[in-house]
Amino acid sequence: MILRRAGWMGLVLAALLAGTVQAEEPKPACPGLLRYDGPAMGSSLRLAVCPRQVGPAGETEVKAAIAEVAAEFDRLEKLWSTWVPTSDLARLNRAAGKPVAIAPETMALLQRALQGSRTTGGLFDVTFAPLGELWKFDTPPGSHTPTRLQKLPTESEVKTQLPHVGYRNLVLDAKAGTAQLLDPAAAVHVGGIGKGAAVDRAVALLKAKGFKSFAVQAGGDLYLAGKNGQRPWRVGIAHPRKPGEILGMVQIEDAAFSTSGDYERYALLDGKRYHHILDPRTGWPATASQSATVRARSATDAEVLTKAIFILGGEAGVRMAEKLGAQAVVVDAAGQTFKSQTLVLEAP
Repeated sequence: MILRRAGWMGLVLAALLAGTVQAEEPKPACPGLLRYDGPAMGSSLRLAVCPRQVGPAGETEVKAAIAEVAAEFDRLEKLWSTWVPTSDLARLNRAAGKPVAIAPETMALLQRALQGSRTTGGLFDVTFAPLGELWKFDTPPGSHTPTRLQKLPTESEVKTQLPHVGYRNLVLDAKAGTAQLLDPAAAVHVGGIGKGAAVDRAVALLKAKGFKSFAVQAGGDLYLAGKNGQRPWRVGIAHPRKPGEILGMVQIEDAAFSTSGDYERYALLDGKRYHHILDPRTGWPATASQSATVRARSATDAEVLTKAIFILGGEAGVRMAEKLGAQAVVVDAAGQTFKSQTLVLEAP
């Protein structure tokens, strides 16, 4: 575990991941803030926690809380990662067609995934794994580098796998504590929701211990609690085509913030961009957007919605976010920006 002191600037420039978000330098800094950076769930876990009291006792309390959060991420990864043969989801996929006993945390995650699949009309679909196997943008355990796309799948390969994708294939029995994939060729993958759920779990742990101001980020999913000094946090939305530039700043206070873009995991083949956000309706990378950003009540909500809104694109994507109680900024395929009227996009 790497623990060190950091100013609030160190914090969410630690929250700068793949160019998706950037926080301005805070004034004043939180006295005694501790920061943690470490691997988790095929990406990075980044934490910064402001102690409840300045001094050795406060530092010890923060260190213990950070260690507990890191351990929780590790525990959840062992339950949910399809790379771990003994995980609940790996066992569920291997036994497709039969009910499998799963842990309560996995049941809650899959219930939320099904809810997200229904409310987005299947644009987010927890059973996209058969398509993911074709595109291979996943991240192996112990690595921060996604598998690189070597060649395009054929139309025939995509058409073969597409019928096995559909969230209605997943049936949960909460009373029995089991999950079942009705289609023996179906499979689940929680790459579009798992890190957000883990971030929310970390937020709950830290709040239960009485911490008021902190940040938790896993991959592109960020939650900011409390304020930056006497004002809300300001977080920047990266420009999807101009590295190092931002579209604008958004105020965040006790909320989650997530961006999905076609510039994070992609390959250029024959001059065309192929990225990791697949449209479950076609089996191919979504083409409506360059990026989608969501501010929502929870990291789980934000992660699910960014994927669906990215696939839908434009004004329709913004309307979906608002209908589901969130706010959004979408840059469509042509580079035009759409946003919720209630979301103020400030100058840097």
